[in-house]
Amino acid sequence: MSIDEAKRLAKNGQREEAAKMLSRMMECGEGKREDVLLELGAVYYAKGDTTSALNCLNEVVRLNPANRKAKAYLEMINGILDYYCKDLLNP
Repeated sequence: MSIDEAKRLAKNGQREEAAKMLSRMMECGEGKREDVLLELGAVYYAKGDTTSALNCLNEVVRLNPANRKAKAYLEMINGILDYYCKDLLNP
């Protein structure tokens, strides 16, 4: 099991398998925790599971406040969640 292998799975559309692999890596303590969480957050985001993605990415920022990639993902996800169209809510 490796992060690169999980990335390949995710890139090939096998996101569920990639998420399971990364979760197992977390449980077993394999790889650098920050890197595994970052990739797991990216996979969850790609799957559309924003809650799990936010949890992973926030943990990355707690571990390393200077992680720009995690911050960029968080900014993007929060921007999407904060967006709404007033015209659609008040027809």
